[in-house]
Amino acid sequence: MQFFGACLIFFSFSLINFFIPLNLLAKDSPVLGIISNIKGEVNSGSVNNISKGFNGRILRKRHRVRSEKKSGATIFMNDGSEIRIFDSTELTIGAKKSHNSRWVRYRIILHKGSFWGHFVRGDNDIEIIAGGLILQFSDSIFRLTKKKTGNNISVSSGIIKVYNNVSSIKISAGQRLYHVSKTDFLPQKVTLVPNQLKIQLETPVITFNKNRSSILKLLIKVVRVGSDRNVKRSGPLLLSSNYYNLTIPDSIKLNESGQARVSMYLKPPSSSDRTFANSIHLNAIVDQYGYDDLLSAKLNIKIDNP
Repeated sequence: MQFFGACLIFFSFSLINFFIPLNLLAKDSPVLGIISNIKGEVNSGSVNNISKGFNGRILRKRHRVRSEKKSGATIFMNDGSEIRIFDSTELTIGAKKSHNSRWVRYRIILHKGSFWGHFVRGDNDIEIIAGGLILQFSDSIFRLTKKKTGNNISVSSGIIKVYNNVSSIKISAGQRLYHVSKTDFLPQKVTLVPNQLKIQLETPVITFNKNRSSILKLLIKVVRVGSDRNVKRSGPLLLSSNYYNLTIPDSIKLNESGQARVSMYLKPPSSSDRTFANSIHLNAIVDQYGYDDLLSAKLNIKIDNP
């Protein structure tokens, strides 16, 4: 996630087009995504040919991604969406669409485990199948977990339509469904997510320095939703940005008080970059299974660029 996803996908697609003959590409299914930022042991491939994954590995229709214990990986989708799978998770991307959902952008099946997803806006919704539930959405950020005791969905941004065998509901930012099954009456299961991550900027003024890197300091903490009251919750963090000249530490952890201080090195954009709009976007999540009661955090930072 520390890589700029769009650049990674563009580069990989360029390599494919350069090295692989067009007639071979025509026979294969379209490229849907790329694996990145692997932690631990992750396997991927078609259901009958799953092998050890690696950063930059291409994912096509109906490919599976499987993480083992204490492992994880990021999937950059070809529409710009981003999925972070946690440990002991398995999913299929580009799964076969049903007759009633032929119009969806693509379909994902969560077989087990948990992931966080940042899905971008598109002409059609995305569909996810998990434990007897159907999720349809666009332009949304959420965590989804499939457990034997039921499914958990917690929404940080956007609106998600959820269906099961007996009911349907729309849940929006700050809401969750907790331990729900295919036979629950969903409108009665909606509650509020109690906790959230918060990113605070501790550097008063951010300015590019042409001769050396600037230092950007952050405080990331767990708080109660609607207040600034600290929640004691430790765990590994994953911090990402859309800016390519920001050096993010490889390991960031919340301490026992639920706080983490982070220092990053910031360099000016390339002289040929005409798209930089003097702002940097940051996202923070807890990079581990079991944090469905915690909303992710985001922060937009304006940069003084003399």
